[in-house]
Amino acid sequence: MKKIELLAPAGSKESLIAAINRGADAIYLGGNKFSARAYASNFDNEMMMKAVDYAHSYGVKIYVTINTLLKENELKEALKYVGYLYEIGVDALIIQDVGLINLIRSIYPDFELHASTQMTVHNGEGALYFTEKGLSRIVLSRELSLNEIKYISKDLGIETEIFVHGALCVCYSGQCLMSSMIGGRSGNRGRCAQPCRMQYTLIGEKSGSKKAYLLSPKDMCLIDDIQGLVESGTSSLKVEGRMKRAEYVSGVVNIYRKAIDKVVDKKKFDLNKGRNDLFQLFNREGFSKAYLYKNVGKDMMSYNFPKNTGILIGKALDKGEVLLDGNVAIGDGIRYGEEGFVLSKILLNGKEVKEAFKGDKVKLIPNGYKKGNSIYKMSDKKMYDELKEHIKLYKRKLSLIGEVEFKVGFPILLKTNFNGKEYEVLGENVEKATNSPLNIERVEEALKKSGEIPYKFDKILFNAFEDGFIRISSLNNLRRELFEKILKEETSSFRRKRIQGSKEDKKLKLGECLGNIYSCITKEQLKALIEDDNVKNIALDISYGKHKDALSLEDFKNIKDKNLYFMTPNIIKEEFNNVVKQIEEVRPYIKGIITSNVGIIKLYRDKLFLIGDYKLNIFNKEALDFYREDIEMLTLSLELNRKEIKELMKNVDFNAAVGVYGKTELMVSEYCPIGSTFGNKSSKKQCNGACMKDTFTLVDRKNEEFKVLGDNSCRTHILNSLPLNLVEEIDELEGFGISTFRIDFKDESYDEVKIILDEVKNNKKSDNRTYTKGHYRRGVE
Repeated sequence: MKKIELLAPAGSKESLIAAINRGADAIYLGGNKFSARAYASNFDNEMMMKAVDYAHSYGVKIYVTINTLLKENELKEALKYVGYLYEIGVDALIIQDVGLINLIRSIYPDFELHASTQMTVHNGEGALYFTEKGLSRIVLSRELSLNEIKYISKDLGIETEIFVHGALCVCYSGQCLMSSMIGGRSGNRGRCAQPCRMQYTLIGEKSGSKKAYLLSPKDMCLIDDIQGLVESGTSSLKVEGRMKRAEYVSGVVNIYRKAIDKVVDKKKFDLNKGRNDLFQLFNREGFSKAYLYKNVGKDMMSYNFPKNTGILIGKALDKGEVLLDGNVAIGDGIRYGEEGFVLSKILLNGKEVKEAFKGDKVKLIPNGYKKGNSIYKMSDKKMYDELKEHIKLYKRKLSLIGEVEFKVGFPILLKTNFNGKEYEVLGENVEKATNSPLNIERVEEALKKSGEIPYKFDKILFNAFEDGFIRISSLNNLRRELFEKILKEETSSFRRKRIQGSKEDKKLKLGECLGNIYSCITKEQLKALIEDDNVKNIALDISYGKHKDALSLEDFKNIKDKNLYFMTPNIIKEEFNNVVKQIEEVRPYIKGIITSNVGIIKLYRDKLFLIGDYKLNIFNKEALDFYREDIEMLTLSLELNRKEIKELMKNVDFNAAVGVYGKTELMVSEYCPIGSTFGNKSSKKQCNGACMKDTFTLVDRKNEEFKVLGDNSCRTHILNSLPLNLVEEIDELEGFGISTFRIDFKDESYDEVKIILDEVKNNKKSDNRTYTKGHYRRGVE
């Protein structure tokens, strides 16, 4: 059976040590900058070099995450950092920003690059596209089913990596703008404020309301699915958790190591115990299998408690007693409701005990819980003490066989073979024994010692042995010298010479000046656009076709004297062929396609006029260059401010569009909050089409309202509470070199479209409605 990589997270030195000790094949970690876990401890340059050497001494690979979007003024520093990582021997980089990919391919063509899950690769054509662009591995979106993983990994022969355990985003990674737009902390920049973990009220105009943690998914756990994942052809199983404690990493990696070895090498493993230990380490009202079997309902959500739930161990009775449904011990962490404490005393029948067991009726001190409270064990002291034992430097040893020649009058010779290479060292001369000679057992005992180094002799073979004498300290030095020789050669073999070079800074000229491009999803919006003689370019989005008044393919065929564009969804999975079929049906009527789906880009480059949508996350000029051969025009990211747009557009002609009006899509998700709340959607009960029967809004704790739309593929789209409106900034944007502007309509009425058209015509707001300028002035961190 194919060997599969176990990839572990390291947000700290301790986590790195724990992961290696527990059997990880590779580690992913971030530096102080450009990492999607900006709030983890992370590694400075000196720590990074030590981490790389330490991992390589065990034959463990290091992948460094530079998985954030980079502003124009950050590219130079990021590339310098890449040079440092290249020099110290990092095995691969996990990257999101295609601009940085563009630079690295030019300057460090042999540096292995992995497409971050932030790049939202979720279909075969998209995976092929980035593979063609020089990425060795694709970290697939978490939303893929087992069959989709198999198709991309095995059938298409692409090296893939998938998440198997840990936190799950409710939105497709790389597509979420919620934290960015409502709080200025960009998930694409590693600073997500996790608005998905907050309470929301979902309100239907006719359906009523429901308040809960409606966007908070359970953590994923695929411990029971290792067999299928190994057989899927994926290359790497990834544990999420760079923000977690080292004990968590130690425990989770150990459990998955054993589960993999059970499948691949038929080793014994108590799966039930492993599963229970994972629950104790961290869970949010249990676990889900994410989307592995296409469950998109409420079973995968933690509606009641968005943080670590712990394990339910009992119910509070009268007089402060608790009837235990699980075991507890002094030092365990206890929770009831939002409160908690570290257990300092247990009273059983009025007497103090160190631990108590299922069925016991006890008092837990200090208490504060009341009758009826559910009592949870948040942490198990005994488990954590055991896990801490695996956070020791060089605890794990690599077994070697040593060969010795111990002959009087000659230097003692010690040699071994490691990774196919022979290493040997000579020590002091063996002296003739004047009194008692060293026996073979004493020499063997000294050489089998280890210390703070990864290697240890499990067996010593004597090619020659004569009665003689040598100091024990000399034997220790000899062993140390050999091990250090191996360590130095093994780690230095990964070093590379940094390349001093730069990519040619050429002037980019792509596409053409299109003026304004208007998109719509309803017939009423389309009617308003057709009636306006100033409107020349219209993009029709038919992906909401199940809704009343939605557009259809027929609408393309009935419009005259306008340039029409087919607007694709951002996410296209099993319906990919159907979307292609739709494009082909309207191809005679359209000028081109607006898309941010790289699978569609791959299929239609050189065939149709392509406009890249804003969810391609274009943050810098190099990102424009990355797509230069495939796309005629790109829409810049909505997370850029005016200064950043100006800087990006220097030395660029008419190749970029900017969105100046529309309700920004904050999230797109496979999970359906409407069906789960009002349609009773779960893994066992199918959707009743609730999203098509009513109008729904999510309301947050500040009473901001976010429109929720379901599309033809039953994906959920959450729109910003306020429309972006930059019509008064159009003159300034034109001064930056922007000449194409995007105006997108989603939930606007016919009359509202007319108002916005008038505003765009005059570059001035014409009513007193509330808008947002998004990041145009403030920008993101």
